[in-house]
Amino acid sequence: MKYIKYITMVLLVGLFAACSDKDVTYDMTQANDSNQAYVQIFNMAPITNGAANYAYRVDINGYEYQNDCAAVLQTRNGIPSGGTNLFFTVDAGNLNIKLHKKETVRYEKDGNGYFYKTYLKQIVRVNNGDMLYFVEGDGVVANGAVVKKELVFNGENIEGKIVRDKDQNALERIVEDPYYEGNANLQAGKRYHVFIYDLAKDPIAVEMEPIPALAEVQQQFDDVTDIIGAGCNGKFYNFLYESEGVPFSKKLQVYLYTRVEGTANVRANYNVETKVGKPFGFGEASEWVTIPLVKSVYNSSAYDRAYYQFHVIDANGNDEGVLTYGTANKVFEDYWTYYVGRAYLMFAIGVRDGSGVAMATPRWTSQ
Repeated sequence: MKYIKYITMVLLVGLFAACSDKDVTYDMTQANDSNQAYVQIFNMAPITNGAANYAYRVDINGYEYQNDCAAVLQTRNGIPSGGTNLFFTVDAGNLNIKLHKKETVRYEKDGNGYFYKTYLKQIVRVNNGDMLYFVEGDGVVANGAVVKKELVFNGENIEGKIVRDKDQNALERIVEDPYYEGNANLQAGKRYHVFIYDLAKDPIAVEMEPIPALAEVQQQFDDVTDIIGAGCNGKFYNFLYESEGVPFSKKLQVYLYTRVEGTANVRANYNVETKVGKPFGFGEASEWVTIPLVKSVYNSSAYDRAYYQFHVIDANGNDEGVLTYGTANKVFEDYWTYYVGRAYLMFAIGVRDGSGVAMATPRWTSQ
């Protein structure tokens, strides 16, 4: 027992010695509310949702936000991503945004017959004896056969072929000329959702209202294993187009469809209709609304679906009925699975008459 006592004393001394009164610091800049603003940037332009339209570098007031040609700002999405309630801190006043695409590097031929490749802002001439790399699908022919791997260059026709590294991976680079540039004005100390809604126009900056406490959400403690919440927060934005290039001129009114507790989790039972919030026009948002939920699975995270439709409200405040789309005038309806206590943004986007990008309501978890 005496030895255990001494061992314990040595361990305690070692633990105290390992402690330090030095502060742990990180490479960061303290935000100053007196002259800075906070932004989340969203790309809700009516363009096809795909890698060809992603921004692989975003310049924010001259600062390059990028990640080695990996997707940065996708269509129907926002940055900073990877976590909830994250914002960029920028100087108040003018906000300048530039979006850049990426491109695959290819061999180009000049008027003198020399081949070049452009990579990482450098123009490199291809000389005889250089080792080049291809795959069979590139269709490069040397000595009467299709090149499947290495090629010691000796004047073969490689014009327009993809530049690859020794592992036959295509090389890519950021396109230096932005495919979008826009400006917005921000006030100090405020938080903004900044929306790119048209690639030919400046973005819309909407001041973010504080996310309210869920006063209506009551947790029930019937027993220690059944703790059930009753809802989450939601806000809807309107970036809907009537036709290609023509913003929707009327307002939207949100109608939620939830189910009664005890019913099965199928669409037919989501028939409790609730009108929430006030009508909102193009580039506007509803106020924060409570989305009522019924816990789907016993002894699990508290979540459930909520379906929603929009009614069309004219300039005089008249309800013209449910929002439809396409030449067949189908009723537009969508749903998401929501978790109790969270806060979500939903975006009505696309082209209503079916002439362009399909209508959708992408979502962003705000908290």
